[in-house]
Amino acid sequence: MYVDCSCRDKSSTLLVSVMQRVTLTLALLKPDVYSNPKHHETLLKLINKEQFIVAKEKVTSWNKHQAKEFYCEHDGKFFQQRLVEFMSSGEFHALVLAHKSKDAILTWRSMLGMTKCYRSREFDRNSIRALYGLSDTRNAGHGSDSMESFEREVAFLFPSWNWREWKHSND
Repeated sequence: MYVDCSCRDKSSTLLVSVMQRVTLTLALLKPDVYSNPKHHETLLKLINKEQFIVAKEKVTSWNKHQAKEFYCEHDGKFFQQRLVEFMSSGEFHALVLAHKSKDAILTWRSMLGMTKCYRSREFDRNSIRALYGLSDTRNAGHGSDSMESFEREVAFLFPSWNWREWKHSND
C-alpha cells in the first residue's frame, strides 16, 4: 500500500511505503477444546475470521515432564500441578499465528480473554475463555504473553522450525 503525500504547491509528490510487518504468536487450543470437535472447529473459524495466518501447526500431546518444562515459569505456584496434569491429559492443537495488520500477541490474548474463566464471563462475555473455558487451568487456550515467551515456546514446540526465516519471507 502507498500513501500519496502531495505537497501544497503540487510540484512534487512523495510516495511513502506503508509496510505492514508480520507479527507472530503461539496459540494452544488446550485438551478441553481439542477433544470437542465442534468447539475446536469454531475456534479455528474464529482464528480465520480475525485474519490470522497459520504459519505452523501440529496436534500433539505431552507427558507430565514436558508440560512442567513448558510451564516452567509457574514453578512453585499453587496451580502448577493442576495445569501440568491437565496439559498432559490429552491432545492439544499448537499453532503459530501470524498477523499482518495487528499485533498478533495482543490480538490473540484479547480473543482469549482473562485467564480465570469466571472473570471473563463477567467482564468479557464473548471471549474464548468465557465461552469455552471451564476453570483457571482448563481455560480453553494459551497465548504467548511476550515476544520472549513466544521465542521460548516456539523453540520448545517446533525445535527444527526457523520462525525468523518464515517471518522474513512473509514480511
